[in-house]
Amino acid sequence: MTALTPDCDPDLSRPRSVARPPGRRVRSTAVLLALVALAVLAAGSDSVPTAAVVLTGGVGLASALVLTVRVARFTRRAGAVLAPWTAAVRRSRPAG
Repeated sequence: MTALTPDCDPDLSRPRSVARPPGRRVRSTAVLLALVALAVLAAGSDSVPTAAVVLTGGVGLASALVLTVRVARFTRRAGAVLAPWTAAVRRSRPAG
């Protein structure tokens, strides 16, 4: 008898964690986009105090950095998926 549940992966052979559903990444990306938009709006407004502009600017900058990393990761994964397809298209053309 074992104490492990059926969805347990003790040797970490599965690449995706069961504890992290795929929908959370989309929601957190939307929150990061909202933070960047809030920072841009606060920086462009004259009625917001300077301390709040500096704070939201820092949050917006950090959010933009995280979004840039996510876009780079997505682009790298999309390139890896499309690479075999584009190589097959190039090979299918007649030589000469």
